[in-house]
Formats: sequence, C-alpha cells, structure tokens
Amino acid sequence: MKKTVFTLTMIALTLMACFGGGGGGGVPEVASTDDLSACTTAGIAEQSADGEVEALRQAMVDFRASLSDELLAQAQNCLDSERFYLWHNTPANGTRHGITYGDLSAEQLDLFQLLLQQFLSSDGYQKLDEITFLAEGLLSEDREAVWSPDYYSIDMFGDPDNTGSWGFQVDGHHAVLNFLVHGDAVSIVPAFWASEPAIGSYNGVDFDVFAAERTAAFALRGGLSDGELAAATLTGGEATLQVGPADRNGEPDPFIGEYDYSGFETGLKYSDMSVETQANVEALMKVFVYNLSTPFADVWWSDIESNIDDTYFVWISEVDEPTEFSFIYFRIYNPHVWIEYNVENSVGGGVEDGNHVHSITRVPSTSGGGDYGIFAKAINENGPSTLLEHYAESDHHAYEEANLDYVLTEVADHGHHHGN
Repeated sequence: MKKTVFTLTMIALTLMACFGGGGGGGVPEVASTDDLSACTTAGIAEQSADGEVEALRQAMVDFRASLSDELLAQAQNCLDSERFYLWHNTPANGTRHGITYGDLSAEQLDLFQLLLQQFLSSDGYQKLDEITFLAEGLLSEDREAVWSPDYYSIDMFGDPDNTGSWGFQVDGHHAVLNFLVHGDAVSIVPAFWASEPAIGSYNGVDFDVFAAERTAAFALRGGLSDGELAAATLTGGEATLQVGPADRNGEPDPFIGEYDYSGFETGLKYSDMSVETQANVEALMKVFVYNLSTPFADVWWSDIESNIDDTYFVWISEVDEPTEFSFIYFRIYNPHVWIEYNVENSVGGGVEDGNHVHSITRVPSTSGGGDYGIFAKAINENGPSTLLEHYAESDHHAYEEANLDYVLTEVADHGHHHGN
C-alpha cells in the first residue's frame, strides 16, 4: 500500500493578475428566478421557532418588500442556484449577478444595512462598513470606473417568506460574505474579508480594518517559544491564500464539494502548544468567528472547541518582529474552521505596499454543514477530491504550479486517489 508523503516546503507561485473589469470573459449567464415556488431544492428546512433567527428572517422580508418587482426579479434565485458560487475578488464592475448598492435608494440601502446588522456582530458590521464604504471609497478617488462602493452586489437565495432555508450574498471587490439560514443554523461562510488600504482615512474618518486581527496575531507570534515558532513557521515559499477566491471573474468558487483538507494538518498543533499559546490561538480564532452575531457564533465556537486538539497554526514572515505593514501570512486549520490572512502588494494608486490585506474564513466540512451548508454544489463530483488534484487537473491552473505548502513526493499512478 503506497502512502502519500508531505514535506513542509512551500511551492512558489506567481498568480495571474485579475485587475480591472471582466477578467476571464465576463460573468456566466445564470438566470434569476421569477417564481420561487417553482424551485425544487432538496432538503429545505421548516421555519425556525427561535426568536433570533426569526428576527433575521423578518429583516430579509422587509428588505425584499422594499424592492421593485424589477429589482427583486434580478436578485432572487433558488437556493441551489449556481449563482451562489460565482463570487470572486476582481473589481469587475458591471459583471456581477444580482443588484448593486448603486441600484438601491437610500431607504432600501438602509434596510439592507439593518439586515447585515442582524447577522453580524458590531465588530463584523464595522469591518464590512469600513471595507465597502471607506477603503473602497478612497480607492474610487483613484479609478472610479474600477472601484466604488456602488459596485458591491446583492444576490438572494431561497424563499424566506415560506421556508426556513434561505440566504443572500454580498459580492464585491474586497468583501464577499455568504449568509445562510437553515432551520436554526446560521452561517456566513465562505467569508472573504480584504481591504486596500487596510489603514487609512476617508472623508475625515480614520479606519484600521484589521486592527483586531493584527493585534491578536502579533500577540500569538510574540508569545511563541523558539520550539513553537520553529514548528509553526513555513520557509522557502510565497505566502498567499491557499483556499481563496476563484482566480478570475466568471469562475465558480473552486473549493466547494468534498475537498480533503487533511493535507493542511501541518504547522504547530494545538495539543503541542503551551497553555499561553493555546489561549492566544483561541483569541485569534475568535476574532474571525465572532464577526458573526454572538448567538450564532457561540454555536460555531462550540463545534470548534469540540475539535480543538486538532487545530494547527502556520506562520510566515520575513521579519522577526513584524509591524503593521509587514508582509505576513498565517493560517489556522480546525475541522470546523479555516482561517487565512496575508498581507499583499498594493494595487491602488498611492497605497503603500503592505497596506493591502486578504483573508478568508471557511468551514471545511461540507457534509456537516460547512460552506453553503447542505446546499453546496458538488462541482467536483466524479472529479478531484483533494486540493492538489484540483490544481493538477483544472484547466485554469494549467499555467500554474500547485500553490500548496507541501510537496507530494510519492503518489499513486492513476485515478483520483493519493494511494490505496
């Protein structure tokens, strides 16, 4: 029986730039749904009797009621629509599905903001507000045709009036949140949080989008013993999101379906950490988890805690004592949460290097109600079952090497299995 052997060597990769609108040939035409009662999505739940979940539903019902028939028709979809998975990181003005912030009246946008405040904690809502209105507003002064708060889009899924399974998506250049209610369960994954600049000032308002993440990460890094740091640190490669957005506009999220995350059980393991380090890694995880409103984040955190010993922390930095604009990367993997964070080169005019952050939060277990819950579209059915196979077999990665932090040194010759 052959076994797959992994080593902790990062494979360098240069990503193809996805700057400007329409990269990748435009967004695929996936029609919205005029009549939600015609949807045949399997596994729909009954409406929740929980008052906090009901408040979410009512906020969505109020927002939907404010929309004209035309806007509603542009943005409503069956819960299993492929449109749920067609989000990305490129600016792509005018090539996203749904309706945009710019399509809404002030009153309609206020109702949508109230909906977001029901789902997000105060910290999460502030983060989203700073990304979409302050940082993006500042970028718009450089190239308004590319960047603008008005370009963030809204797509809605399922029937909140009559069922207990429904969701919506905020999709834009530097924030993509996928909200889902399924009975009593509430989630916001995958969640792509990013900003350029991450620290700045716009219209007289100062912002520091990732201050909490950076503070918690530096506390964790600074408290590591020499042995813990050696175990956590990956060397010799480029730090970039491993399970991030699609490469370009028009491609679906490549990491839905039953992907095997076990290759990422690398770095410093929770059970090998000191008590202080364990507390610090939990504090960092909570910054990301508690972007979700507290009652629902508490449920999520309980799942994470039940598997806490299987948590792994990875750190990459070129400097021993990083500062706010240092190029760093960190990752936390747990069976119930995936967190990545990296500092990038600047793209916007006038933004200093290191003032550009990308991060993503996921739940690896789709079968247990992870990303997109039970409604995840298995685009890899009869195809790749692991992240490595995705990179090796997908046409849009033909120009790349696998962007992983391990090297496959022994592998079975045929099929989609890494050994028997």
